[in-house]
Amino acid sequence: MQLGDPENQKPSSGRTATKRQKVELKPGKGLLDWIRLSNAGRLTPHNVRSSVDQDELSKHNSEDDCWILLFDMVYDVTQYLEFHPGGVPELMRAAGTDATELFNEIHRWVNHKSMLKSCLIGPFHGKKDKLKPAMESPTMS
Repeated sequence: MQLGDPENQKPSSGRTATKRQKVELKPGKGLLDWIRLSNAGRLTPHNVRSSVDQDELSKHNSEDDCWILLFDMVYDVTQYLEFHPGGVPELMRAAGTDATELFNEIHRWVNHKSMLKSCLIGPFHGKKDKLKPAMESPTMS
């Protein structure tokens, strides 16, 4: 029995799989490094807010201050940017806006709540339709 490359296989639903773009990460910036760092409590702590609206979320859209919305929760992923296997530009596509659809395209199986627990800002209570749409990848069309 020979197994195929899971990144290029067609999903069972018949849809065309999205090709994952990975980048070479710097030493000490892999998934296990992120898990160790976040579990050790060495990340800049966040004060969890009772809510974040679209105006506040949209202000945090730079590499120095990057918040994203995932499944109705807001995360400050600034410290995670260098650990993202798709690279900083991929994650910046969703800076200051709703990243849920982009996340589901590639990472549906990832436990984002566990991975980003140290980045939690708080629940989103705003109008998603007022957010700027996430940027489409130049490799996807």
